[in-house]
Amino acid sequence: MQISRKNGFTLIEILIATVFVFLLFVVMYATFFSVSNTINKIQRNMNTSEIMFRFFNRFNREVKCMIREEGVERSFDSKAITFLTMTEGLPYPVNITYTVEWTPEELDKLLRKQENLLNGYSFTFPVISNCESIKFLFYSDGMWREYTETPEKVVAIGIEIQREGEEFFFPVRIYGEMDESEKQ
Repeated sequence: MQISRKNGFTLIEILIATVFVFLLFVVMYATFFSVSNTINKIQRNMNTSEIMFRFFNRFNREVKCMIREEGVERSFDSKAITFLTMTEGLPYPVNITYTVEWTPEELDKLLRKQENLLNGYSFTFPVISNCESIKFLFYSDGMWREYTETPEKVVAIGIEIQREGEEFFFPVRIYGEMDESEKQ
């Protein structure tokens, strides 16, 4: 007597195929979200880089055009600088103040204040935020310092920013008259 076999799949074969399909979906799901997270991180880094580039470009122009004449008030320390400068599009000088403030999340935020000296109008806006550390450094007498009591001797201003594990240092040479020690 011969036993006839029916064509079809056994329960074990169906279970094995289901497990393989499930594992395939798990791998595809993990890969998709890994790629998605990587793309989002790259976009955030690109946006951060663009913001930093625009800020450094503006900071560079403002510091290079700083008015260094006697009697012009300047204030330099590691968390705030104030100086008179010429900006793009304006035929008269403006007072610029960069201030580092702490946020409730214990991160630094850099604010820029521009004051129009002709009519007293001023506005303040955040430039960079969510940084572990932001500080200004001043180059005079052959070395970088966090504070100076003699702003007239400062020949360059640098800004040091620590953000998301990266450290940026951007020095800018101040144009204008140089004394004999600077020329050497």
